Amino acid sequence: LPPRDSLKLLATALAALDQEGIAHPEHHLMVIRGLQTTTLVVKKNGVTRADIAALQRFCTARAFDLVFYPGMTKAEANRFNQLAEPAFYEGALALLGPGAPAFLSRYKFNLTPTSDDKPFFFNFLKWDSIAEIMALRDKGGMALMEWGYVVLLVTLCQAGLASAVLIVLPLFFLKEKGKTRRLPLWRVVVYFFGLGLAFLFLELTFIQKFILFLGHPLYAATVVLVAFLFFAGLGSICSQRLAQRRGPRQVAIAAMAAIVALALLAVGGLPPLFQHTLAWSLWARIGVALAVIAPLAFAMGMPFPLGLTCLGAQNPALMPWAWGINGCASVISAMLATLGAVHCGFSAVVIGALLLYALAACCFPD
Repeated sequence: LPPRDSLKLLATALAALDQEGIAHPEHHLMVIRGLQTTTLVVKKNGVTRADIAALQRFCTARAFDLVFYPGMTKAEANRFNQLAEPAFYEGALALLGPGAPAFLSRYKFNLTPTSDDKPFFFNFLKWDSIAEIMALRDKGGMALMEWGYVVLLVTLCQAGLASAVLIVLPLFFLKEKGKTRRLPLWRVVVYFFGLGLAFLFLELTFIQKFILFLGHPLYAATVVLVAFLFFAGLGSICSQRLAQRRGPRQVAIAAMAAIVALALLAVGGLPPLFQHTLAWSLWARIGVALAVIAPLAFAMGMPFPLGLTCLGAQNPALMPWAWGINGCASVISAMLATLGAVHCGFSAVVIGALLLYALAACCFPD
C-alpha cells in the first residue's frame, strides 16, 4: 500500500480500451483481489449481469475481495482481506472517473499507462515521493523505493565519472610528447563520443521494437545484435573503398544522412510491416528483421572508420584517444538509452540518436 501494480494495470487497460474507441470502458472491466494477487478481467463485448453474478459467487466461495465491476457499491469492497480503507476500490473509481488525470498527477507512485514505446511497467518511481520514502525508512518505507532505477542512475554517474577521467587524463600525456594537433580537440570528442552514443541508442531501440515481432527478448537480442554487428562490419569494409573514390568526408556525411533517413523510415514503417507479417513463421520473420536492419546497419558502420582515417592522416597520436572516447560513450549509452526510454519513450531515444548523427556530421575531423 498504496496500491501500485493493480492500479497501473487497470490504467493501462483503460488506455487500451480508449484506443479501441470504446466509449464506456467501465462496462468492459472487472477486478478482484486476494491476499497477494489482483486479477483484472477485460471483456471485449462488455460485462453482463451473468458475468457479475458468476464473479460474486467466485469471490464469496474463495474469499476474494471485489475491487470493481459495473455498478459495484463501496459496501461490497474490502470484506475478506480487510484493509483500513478500501484503497483498491477507491483507486479504481478514481481512474474510471473524470478526475483521473488529477488523480494520476497527485498519486504517490507513477501509474502512467504502459505502452510499447515506454514498456517499463514496474517503473513506479516519482521524484516527489523520494523524500517521503526516505523519511519512512525506519518504518519499512525503503521497500517502496525503486532500487533498479536508483542502481541504474548510480551506475551512469560512475561510468560518466570514469569516462571523464579516461578522456581528459590522456591529454596530459599527449601534451608531454609535444604532439601538434591541427584539429580542435572538442571536434574529435563530439564526433567520436556522439557516434558511440548514437550507435547504441539505435541498436537498443531496435532490440525493443523486435521483441513483440519475434516473440521473445532472447530472439530479438540475438537477431538484432548479430545483424547490426555483421552489416556494420560490411559497411566499415566498404567505406574505405568508397572513400578512395569520393573522399572520406563526403562518404561519411552521405552515410550519416542515409542513417537518419533509413532510421526514420524503419521506425515509422515497422507497425504496418509487423501487422502484415506477424503471422509468418519465425524464420520468415527473422528474414524480415534482417532485411530491415541491413541497410541501416551498413550505413552505421561507415562514419567511425572514416573519421579515424582522417584523424590518422592529420595526427596519428590521437587515434587511440579517439578509440577510447568511442568506447566510453558505448558504455554510457546503454544506461542513457534506458533512462531516456523510461522518461520519454524509445521514440525519443531514436530522435536523440539521429540528432547525435547530425551533430557528428558537423564535426567530422578533417
